[in-house]
Parts: sequence; structure tokens; C-alpha cells
Amino acid sequence: MDLLRSYKDTDMEEDDTAAAASPRTDPHPPTTSDPDSSPDSSPTRIPLPTKSAAPKVDDTMLSLTVAGKANSLAQKPLDPTQHLVSFNPTYDQLWTPIVGPSHPYAKDGLAQGLRNHKLGFVEDANIGSFVFDEQYNTFYKFGYAADPSQNSYVGDVEGFTQNEGVSVYNIPQHEQKKRKLEKKKEMLEENEGGDVVDGVEVENPATETWLMKNRKSPWAGKKDWVQGELTEEQKKYAEEHEKKKGEKEGGEKEKGEAFADKSTFHGKEEKDYQGRSWIAPPKDAKASNDHCYIPKRLVHTWSGHTKGVSAIRFFPKHGHLILSAGMDSKVKIWDVFNSGKCMRTYMGHGKAVRDIWFSNDGSKFLSAGYDKNIKYWDTETGQVISTFSTGKIPYVVRLNPDEDKQNVLLAGMSDKKIVQWDMNTGQITQEYDQHLGAVNTITFVDNNRRFVTSSDDKSLRMGVWDSSGY
Repeated sequence: MDLLRSYKDTDMEEDDTAAAASPRTDPHPPTTSDPDSSPDSSPTRIPLPTKSAAPKVDDTMLSLTVAGKANSLAQKPLDPTQHLVSFNPTYDQLWTPIVGPSHPYAKDGLAQGLRNHKLGFVEDANIGSFVFDEQYNTFYKFGYAADPSQNSYVGDVEGFTQNEGVSVYNIPQHEQKKRKLEKKKEMLEENEGGDVVDGVEVENPATETWLMKNRKSPWAGKKDWVQGELTEEQKKYAEEHEKKKGEKEGGEKEKGEAFADKSTFHGKEEKDYQGRSWIAPPKDAKASNDHCYIPKRLVHTWSGHTKGVSAIRFFPKHGHLILSAGMDSKVKIWDVFNSGKCMRTYMGHGKAVRDIWFSNDGSKFLSAGYDKNIKYWDTETGQVISTFSTGKIPYVVRLNPDEDKQNVLLAGMSDKKIVQWDMNTGQITQEYDQHLGAVNTITFVDNNRRFVTSSDDKSLRMGVWDSSGY
């Protein structure tokens, strides 16, 4: 460093000495063209051409590429699925229609209208399961199958021509004839007498020839067995069996299950000091009340049945008593106006009670139970007046509303019938059997001249009173 510094100082001193010794005061240095230049001046400087050490590069292609890219961007249509545009498009580019093939899986654009499935476009083709199985098995056996989209075949075309387009489920005509001949030959060999067997009889199941051919089938076994004469012991057993069967069917048809009838009174007295019955309406109760109001609060709850209640009926006209049919096989009658307690319990059914119905004056009522019995009760005393049964479960019971026909009983049964009884004689006077299911309700209309019934067969039918049918 000291050496370099000394060289620098020496050069600066030489420059100062040369500047002091120079006689010229002209700031411009002399040039070679100056004729008056001094011979002691600096030598003439010759300019040299500049040179670059970098290799020469031809940028013609680069300029063409840049110009072509700019031109393509100016004419390139916009991609509708692109959310970011890296250049300024023109008005024509923005409104250019979408070109090119439509993609069935595209989520945007015109191709969206072609989608009919979440995976794309599915073409409808109606083909039955039998046809599909036929072509499927034909393809795996013969190598060809029918194309459902067009009237042609796919797969082994040579095999299709060779087999004449036969499938696994159909047999050519010549093959059918061959099989018939073989079958006929087998029948001739099996026939001991050597008689000629008709081919039509072989194919007809109603002929003895067909039975002989198919005697090993499960249906032909009954034909081979011949009923012989019964022994004395077998005849005796058959007679006893038929007798027991007849008694069983007759007993079920005439009556239902037997059960002891009894009743229990829960009130204080059955008659008051004036001799009026406990079922008599109070003096302040109106005979008819046509005014109905929406209930606003719970007035009373009657509790006494140990199982569900299937039906309730108010006492006719006054409504001071309420009758209830329970699934515990009991019928109870309750006070409504005064104490609200149970007044009497009627026990006469062996199973749950299905329906109940009052007579017009309320002095009697009907009860129908799942024990296949219909019982006619005296409301006041609790005694059973009559019992009716067809051996089937009664679902609904009704009395004719007319005063002169209070002895006529209608019952809808579980065997699709509506049975009419005359309670005075206890005989069935008429049956209606137009329903296809159990009868659930019976409603009288048109001044009691007709009745409408509903059934489990989802139908309503109207019957004319005392007619031969619907």
C-alpha cells in the first residue's frame, strides 16, 4: 500500500511541473489538424473501432415470436371456464360464441343442458329382464349378442352367421324336429306292446300316454295309486271322524263361546223414594239439546276399565248416562250429571267387547264381543234378554231406528256378511254378502229406508231395507 501511495504522489508532482512549464494558455489542446502546433506537444491520437466480446445473436425469430403471441392474444377467444384473464380482450372476443365440441361432463356452458345424470349423459334404453338375460347368456356362449341401440349384432359376426342368429333360449326348427323324433323313438322302445304312439297324445297332459311318460313326476304318483276297499276298522274310524267334524262345525255355527251372565249394581238404591228407576233422567234434564259447543276444559274423567275402551254411547235423548264397552270383556254404565260414578257393570262376554248400541228409549242395549256372541241386555236390571251368534265375530251391531222395528237387529260380521235377525223369534231373516272384507260400520240414511256400510275391502255400499241385496 505504501508503494502504491508513493507512485501516486510521484505522478501528481509530474503533472504539476508540466502544467507550470507549458507556455500556452489556450484551454483547448492542439490537434493534428492545427498547423501551428508545437513539436513538443502530445502525439496524434487515432480513433479505433469498438468491438464486443459477446457472441452474435440473431433476434429475428424472437421478434417474430413476440409479435405472433401478441397477435394471437388479440384474436384468441375467451375460455368460458376461466376466471382470470391475463390480457385486455376486445369487444369481439368478449361476445364471441362458444365453439368446439360440447363436453357431457362440463359444469358450465351449453353442455350443461345435456346432463341427465350426476355422472354425465345417460342414454335411455328400454329392455326387459328376460331379453337382457337371453342376450347376456347368448354372448357368453356363442360370442355375439343383439345391440339394443340399433338393429344389429355385436361380437362374433362369423359365429352369428354360422348359428343363424340363434340364442340360448330358442332352438332352430330342425333341432326341434330332431328332438321330437328322438322322443318318439324312446316312447316306442318303452312301450312293451310295440303299439305306435301318437305324438299329440304324448304332448297332451290329459291323456294316459302323457301320464305313462311322466309317471315319475310328483303329479303322476297320485294317478298310479288305486284306492282299494277299506277295512272295517278304517270305515269305523272314518265314520267317527266325520261325526266329530260335523258336530264341531254345527256347534260353531249355532253359537259362540258360552259364558255366565251376571251384573253388579254400584249405586245406593235402584229406585228412589218416589219409585223412579235409577236410569230415569233428572227432572232438569232436557229431552233434546241441539246446541253444541267447542269444549274448553276437562270436566270429568271416568276410570274403571282395566283395559282399553272400544266404544261409548250416551243415553238416548237426555244423555244423563254413558255406556262404555271395554277390552276387559266388561260393559259399564256411568252417571254424567251428578256423581260421575259407575252405576252398573255388565259381565257376560268371555272376550273383549267390540261394539254397543242403545234402543230408542235406552231401556235395553246390545253388546257384541270377540267371543262371537251378540247379547241383548236390560239396562236397569242387568239381565240378558237374548243371545245371538253365527259362529263369526260381530264387528258392529245396530237396531232399526224406527219405533215399530225395534225388534230388528243388524250385525256386520267378520266373514263379510251383514246378518239381520228378528229378536222376537231369534231367527235370521236376511243376509247381505256383497262386501269382500269384514264389515265395520252400519249407518241408516234416507229416513231409515236405506243403510250404508263400510268394510275392510275399502268400499262403501248402500243397502235397501228388506230387499234382496245391494
